Amino acid sequence: MKKYKKFWFYLLLALSISVTVLIINDINDALIPKIIQDINSGVIGAILTTIITLILLTNQTESQESLTKSSVVYEEKLKIFNSFLDTIGTCLEDGKLTAEEISKIIQSFSILRIHVSNANALKLEKTISSIDNSLFYHDENSLPNLERYVSLYTELSNVFQDELYGDKSAANLRAFEVNNFKNILYRSRESIILPNNFNDLLNVLKSNPQILHFGKTSKKTIVFNVDDELLMSFTRFNEFMEQMIHNISNEIIFKYEINKKLINDKSYCGIPWVKLYYKNEYFAYYAVSESKRLFVGKNDSEKKQVAAIELFEVNEIEKFKSQISKELIGAIQKIDLKSNT
Repeated sequence: MKKYKKFWFYLLLALSISVTVLIINDINDALIPKIIQDINSGVIGAILTTIITLILLTNQTESQESLTKSSVVYEEKLKIFNSFLDTIGTCLEDGKLTAEEISKIIQSFSILRIHVSNANALKLEKTISSIDNSLFYHDENSLPNLERYVSLYTELSNVFQDELYGDKSAANLRAFEVNNFKNILYRSRESIILPNNFNDLLNVLKSNPQILHFGKTSKKTIVFNVDDELLMSFTRFNEFMEQMIHNISNEIIFKYEINKKLINDKSYCGIPWVKLYYKNEYFAYYAVSESKRLFVGKNDSEKKQVAAIELFEVNEIEKFKSQISKELIGAIQKIDLKSNT
């Protein structure tokens, strides 16, 4: 209305003059010529048309300005809400809150409060106040408090949804389930089994359909099947190693080790190890590797691998005998030398 103030002034002035002419004409028909009366009637019609047009134009302009203003406010709110969520996420991602991070949250919240209602500001304040030390606690399986994180972000999202969409928004968002994430993060504490002999070790392997191994260097989780080829090759390899080691020394002792895991309600076993001891010193080992091979290694500072054998090569294992025997003999000679000094 203010934008067209001058137009309204002139229109009302012209309308007043035209109405005055009509009144004078009604009082005294002879005073105003017929042509002037006709022109005045046309002018009044034009003025009324202009007034109607101006009213419509004013309403349209105000509606457009209101729509533009609402759009700008919506975009600004959306930007501020996203920025606040980013700030919260960045400050919480390392599992702790520093004085600097708390200051950032307070500053971001202060900006946010300007753009929300008092009721929603109180809801946000209550939600932020729920952040305490327990939010960062992990359980006995080293899992973070995922439910608390979900609850925190859901409460924030509900307030922002109400501010952006009001009555148009659906019912409040519910806290979503995170059991799948908990299963992904879960790492069971290993149950180590120490079989008395190789047959017992083999029975543990047979009772589990898959071997699961968390790689130390590659950081990958390796899973492969315990199939007949693996069982047969490992048995044949053990027979070869036992015979060769007994020929080297009767003082070498065999110890067996394997672990079991239960992850996502599924049972796995770990890498089966046969560890070799000489004069109570653990000096070598043979096992199934994470790449589903058979291998022999020395337990020294270099953790040296002596030989790696593909399962399909097990029938040609004799060609590795000289190499393996030489390395094991050298290892026990070092132990003898050390014990004699």
